This record gives sequence, structure tokens and C-alpha cells, in this order.
Amino acid sequence: MISKEVIFISDFFINEVMGGAEFCNDALMKLLSPDVKIASLKSDRATVQLVENNLDKFFIVANFFQLAENVKAALAKTTYVILEHDHKYVRSNNPSLYKDFLAPERQIQNKAFYKNALAVLCQSKKHAGVVQRNLLINNIVNLGGNIWNEEQLATLENNLHAEKAIKYGILQSNNRNKGMPAAIAYCQRNGIDFKLIEPKPFPEFIRDISQVETLVFFPQWLETYSRFAIESRILGCKLITNSLIGATSEDYFKLKGKELLDFIRQNNQNLRQRWIKLIDKSEIKYFPPLDLPKITVFCPLYAGQQYIEGFLKSMQEQTIFDQCELIIIDANSPENESQYIEEFMKEHENVIYKRLDYRASVMETENMAIHMATGEFFAQACVDDRHHREYLEIMSKHLHYHEDIDLVYTDCLQTKKPNETVETNSSAGDYYEHSRNEFSPENMIKCLPGPMPMWKLSVHEKCGYFDEGLSYAGDWDIFLRMVAAGSKFKKIDIPLGLYYFNSEGLSTSTENQIPRGKEEAEVFFKHKNVFGEANYNKYKNYFSQFIRNENESTT
Repeated sequence: MISKEVIFISDFFINEVMGGAEFCNDALMKLLSPDVKIASLKSDRATVQLVENNLDKFFIVANFFQLAENVKAALAKTTYVILEHDHKYVRSNNPSLYKDFLAPERQIQNKAFYKNALAVLCQSKKHAGVVQRNLLINNIVNLGGNIWNEEQLATLENNLHAEKAIKYGILQSNNRNKGMPAAIAYCQRNGIDFKLIEPKPFPEFIRDISQVETLVFFPQWLETYSRFAIESRILGCKLITNSLIGATSEDYFKLKGKELLDFIRQNNQNLRQRWIKLIDKSEIKYFPPLDLPKITVFCPLYAGQQYIEGFLKSMQEQTIFDQCELIIIDANSPENESQYIEEFMKEHENVIYKRLDYRASVMETENMAIHMATGEFFAQACVDDRHHREYLEIMSKHLHYHEDIDLVYTDCLQTKKPNETVETNSSAGDYYEHSRNEFSPENMIKCLPGPMPMWKLSVHEKCGYFDEGLSYAGDWDIFLRMVAAGSKFKKIDIPLGLYYFNSEGLSTSTENQIPRGKEEAEVFFKHKNVFGEANYNKYKNYFSQFIRNENESTT
């Protein structure tokens, strides 16, 4: 018996609900009970006081829908692990709703609770990978299996050689995840006669399953493991299924019959030893850490002394800043930004500062930075704007995992007061206009990515570089060229930045209105095929005025 005591937290236990998670939890507690003193605690009965009175205990948190937020925060003072069931890091509990299993940011929940755990214990490689890509945490453990008690294993063994009297079977279940309607529809489309396998106590249920030659099973969201799929393989059933079964990612899923049963029996003991080492010594073998591509952050600089300290602080606070490089190109600024940058560089070796001896345009410095960059991704960052601390992390996550996307962008709050922050500002929820819409070629009528895009540097191989002949509309031009070359953009669905509307800025001042309008008109007519005929007809008179004004001023 190890000395450390365990408190096992769950919404329900097996005497209340006979679900897959409850079976798994119960089997685990029984497997550990000879060596570990375990007290069960329902989630809704956990309190901050109870946690603080048991700081020396080891907490296992399984299902926790009913666990209060203040209790989750209190658990950060303890040693706790999460036994992950049913994707509780996503509000829908269904990452398969989303392309590449990557949930929109508004769907992410419980991130701090998962991050603060000693370990997040997942049930299969696929399960672990999906949790990792959504939360970007490196405290994940792949258990690589579930636990069956000896009585259940004996039942499976007793039915290994049952006669296959039923050709096709479908699991009868009102649980939408089990996909009974989809399985029935499949059989009807293919002219297959089938029998519904009714839910029964485990011995009778296994007896019925063992008589089925082929099971049709289409779960409707990602099964973290699927005990049912493993049991079916042990019993010699063929499976017609989809890609939403976590257990299929384990190497041993190719086994079947007695060979698979023996593996599961041995795996029980392996899992028992891993749990005991985890509880007793915090000995853990983590899932391979996530390695996002390197990001180059570029800041063009001119007359930015009043903003530079706040900008550098915003960069320093980025959750993955140490994994990035920051390039600052000073276009011969008349101010003294360099003293702040050089002081910052004493603590951060990933900063490259280049001061020019002439007033280069933003487009020139963009191209310089692109050619200097050693990252795979490139992020624009203006000195007077501010970034959410997870800006780089979240943007790069979506750019990395969506292989068909070349650029990601985000909503930005907008302020007219300098040096405010994303957390504390006077925007009153006002968003910067140009990045509000979802991506489409038609919506490129605005400079859609807005002020804080991130893109794959490889895109320049097909669209070229910034046009250094443009002073105001060079960003709109290159983004239109990206789309014309076939690139797709993706909008992140939460605001990750604060845009400072500087009335004296290059893209906003009234002084630059006429030359800026002329450039924008040139870009508009040049790329009219990108955003379509309807937009062209809608805006051509507006842009034509700048060309007329130019012609009138020269006659």
C-alpha cells in the first residue's frame, strides 16, 4: 500500500450511471484499490474548503461537468491529474465537428484547468493528439487503453468461439454518439439486412455481440477509445466503421480474438504499474511534445518612440515568444527607439534590430524582413498596436494544422487612445473594420486580413513579394495576389489584438488621402477579377474619382 491517498472526483459513479466512462473509472479504482487508498467524491460535492483541507492528497479528476470553477482553481494548489473523457476541453464535446479536429477558439474551454494538471491522461494516440492540437499543452499522457476487470475479461473469453448466427448487427442506442441512425441508413443504402443489438447487462450483451459476423458502427463524434470496438475485435466480429474510433490508432488494434484478449489482460497490469508510479512518485512518460513551426514577427519602425516600450512588453508577454524571432527594421527614425530595443535585446537573443541610413518605405522593409526571416511563418506587428498574450500561439496553431490555409487573421478591437492594452482599453467592443468578415474572394474588396495577419512564408513562391512602388496599398495588393494565386485565408473567431487608430498614420491621415486613394484605385482595377463583378460595379465609381482627380490636377 503506497502512502499517498487518492481522491477520485467524477460527476457520477457506476452505481448511478452505467456509461462507458463510469465503467472505465470503476475498473481503474478496483485495479488500484489493493495498493492505493481511494475515496470517491462527486463533482457537485467538491468544495474549495475540502480541497484546501486535503492539499497533501493526490486528486484524479474524471468527468467534471458539475465541478465548480472555484474548485478547479483551488485544485491548482494540489497535485491532480485529469482522466480525460469525452473532450471536456471543447464546449460541444465533439471535436469531429470541425475540420482536422481543430475547434474554433470560442469553443475551447477549461484550458487553464488542463494546463495546470500534472498530467492529462488520454486513452489513445488519436485522443492525445486531438487534445494536444486544441490546447497546445505538453502535459499529455497516452495511456493507450482502457481497463477491463477480471470478470469482464472472463466473460469475453467464454464467448470467443461463439457461432456467428447473425450476419450484420447494429448497436441499438439512443445515445446520438453511437450513430444508430447512420448505421441503419448505411445498411438500407446497401441492401443489407441487419439485427439491432439491444443494450443488456454486460454478460448478456457480450453473448449477443459474439454471435454477430459484422457490426456496423458509425460513431458521430470522436470516441476517445471505444471499448465496444475492442470487445468486437476480441469476439472475432468484423467492423464497418468510420475514422472516429480512438482505439484504431493503437498498434495493437490489428490484433483480434484470443491474442487481443491476452494483450488487454497484460495491458491492465501495465496500466496499473503506470498509475501507481504516477501517484506515488509523479513518474510520467509524456506524449511527444508539440513542435510548432518557428514564427518570424516583423515590426517596421519609424517615429515610434512613444509606442516602443509597450510594443516590446506585448511581445515579451507572448506565451511562445522564446520560440520566435522578432525582426525590427528602423527606417532611419529621427527618434530614440534604439535605446529601448537595445536594452530589450540584452535579455532576448531572438531579436534582430536593423537600422537603415535612409527612409525606406514599409513595403521595402517588409521585403527585407521576409528575406531575413528564418521562420516558416511570418507575422506583421505594428509598433502602435497591441497583441493578446496568446496571439502568436493561437494564430500559428490554426496556420499549422490547416494545411490548405496560407494565411490566418483575427478580429482586432479598435481604440483611438495610444498605448492601451488588449486587456484594458476604451474600445467599448468596437472592431477594426477590415478584418470583420469571413474569408472569401468577394470579401477581399476590403483589405481583409486587417493589421495582424500571419502567413506561411512559402506563399511568396507563388505570389511574389511586396510591390515596393506602392506606399499605402501594398498590403492589400499582396493579399489580393495571394488569393489570385489560389491561397485561402482563415479567420480566427476571437479578437487577439488591439488596433490603434492613429489619425496621423500612413494609412489613416487626411494628408495622405489623395495619394492613398490613387494607389488603392490602381490596386482595385488591377485585381477586379479577384473580388468579382458585383463588387467591381458597386465600387468602381468610388475608386474612379481618385484617378479623375489625379488627371484633373495634372492638366
